[in-house]
Amino acid sequence: MAKLGELLMDAQTLYRDGCFQAAADILEAERAQAPLSLPNTLILAQCRAKLGQPADAARHFGEAADLPGAERKLLLTLAMTMMRQAGRNADAFPYAAGLIEMDPLDEKAIALYRHILHRRLDIDEKRKSNATLRAALASGSEFAAQVENPLENLYWCGDEALNAAVRRFQGGASFTEESRQSRRSRPHRFHHPLRIGYLSADFSDIHATMILLQGVIDCHDPQRVDVRLFCITPEALRKADHDFRKRHEDKIIDLAGLSDEEAHRCIRAEEIDILVDLKGHTMDARPNIVNSGPAPIQVAYLGFPGSSHGIDCDYILTDAIVTPETSKPFYHEKFCLLPESYQCNDMLRRPLPIPLTRAQLGLPEDRFVFHSANAVQKISPETFDAWMRILMANPDSVLHLFCPDEDAGRQFLAAAEASGVAGNRVVFRRRSSYQDHLASMPAADLALDCFPWNGHTTTSELLWMGVPVVTRRGTNFASRVSESLLRAIGLPELVAGNENDFVNLACELVRNPEKLNEYRRRLQENRRMQPLFDTQRFARHLEKAYRMMVERAQAGLPPDHFAVPPEPPRTLPFTLGRID
Repeated sequence: MAKLGELLMDAQTLYRDGCFQAAADILEAERAQAPLSLPNTLILAQCRAKLGQPADAARHFGEAADLPGAERKLLLTLAMTMMRQAGRNADAFPYAAGLIEMDPLDEKAIALYRHILHRRLDIDEKRKSNATLRAALASGSEFAAQVENPLENLYWCGDEALNAAVRRFQGGASFTEESRQSRRSRPHRFHHPLRIGYLSADFSDIHATMILLQGVIDCHDPQRVDVRLFCITPEALRKADHDFRKRHEDKIIDLAGLSDEEAHRCIRAEEIDILVDLKGHTMDARPNIVNSGPAPIQVAYLGFPGSSHGIDCDYILTDAIVTPETSKPFYHEKFCLLPESYQCNDMLRRPLPIPLTRAQLGLPEDRFVFHSANAVQKISPETFDAWMRILMANPDSVLHLFCPDEDAGRQFLAAAEASGVAGNRVVFRRRSSYQDHLASMPAADLALDCFPWNGHTTTSELLWMGVPVVTRRGTNFASRVSESLLRAIGLPELVAGNENDFVNLACELVRNPEKLNEYRRRLQENRRMQPLFDTQRFARHLEKAYRMMVERAQAGLPPDHFAVPPEPPRTLPFTLGRID
């Protein structure tokens, strides 16, 4: 039988000869008997990396980092990087934390740490980390401005000035004033009907953006606008689509396999009058396409709830609630204020499924049920504190919470129990079909909003399903959306002024079932009369907005803030599922 030293020498020889699997088999066998030395642990990690096993490689680099004589920072960085390559961000978290302990200014480690922290429900750690970053941003730290992307900053920070300070830019480079002026001054002949291009990576009817927008595309008047859908949608999302892409295949122009320069030429060839960027600073965005200036007028809409710094859009489609006058200094875009609400909705294809029963959902029949269907990233410490106050004040209530991640669920229960709320008062809902997602909502008595990032698509879904939503007045775009939606459905009474009012309003509705039932009745009545779900009305407003932008450009005027006048009030209910 070969001695240990001989076997390990064989493993090193095999590694040098490129026999990575054979070398790894020897090292793993020896590792099961006794800890490996630092050199052999590194060889094992490198074997796993060469074999295309990044998660295993990461674990071995992490083990090596703890051994005497190791270059700990280098090895933790390798472990973090390899675990991210494997798509295992949660497992990369401790490596990022270890790097931050060694170097509080390790930008990559802090960026990853924050990215993962938003998806955890370790409330105390969120509270501490958010406070540290808030203070650094408020002090004007350039380092702090680069460690978190603009989207994730909105999960916890409702301060518009601090949102505007965040400068991490992914997927491209910022536009310059020279590039903007070059685009605007290029000769262009506007068309009738106007040629409108929508640029998105979300052209699939399972994505939240298209759940909202697809009805507008169906309702666009071809006599007013001629629509192109410039598609950078990933393949997996395309395959998950039900029928949106088939319905609009004549409008879809695929840019996914093109370079930024090729995509620019493709959009220019279509002689687009207005390009609408539906992505901003969100996943799979390609801001370089927008910043190449393919259209004389460029507009930000829907995907990113705030100013998309560094992305060359002349206007943002918004409303007077989510962007009041006080917001203007924090935007480089001019406000195109749509009447009623900035958010479009689909009255044609959004389903109205038969509600699931409480028994089917594992909810008690005899207790008041609060509900949240928002992504866990939106459960900020601020949100958590308000929810716990409400649950503590109403001991016969439970919280029905969307939380597909079991680790995050355990963290939430631990935080709730530390706050004095028993874990059995939280009922988790895991992932389900979209039909069941909607059908689970009416089992609740009342939905509790998140802050500072409200429910957006989720709030409109709850209102669509007839569930009242309590929110509070916000301080930036992302935190004002639910108020915009509630006003557009005719229920402004559900908007509280601050956290105390939010808690008190929720508690009042627990004690006053008659008032709560009245709100439910009004939701049912208002769904087909109020503007929120009136897709045709919204499409007319949007077409009017596009025409006003073009008229200004044709007059030789630069972009400026303006408000779109509303259509006359509806006098008869619209028909769900049909274009009248």
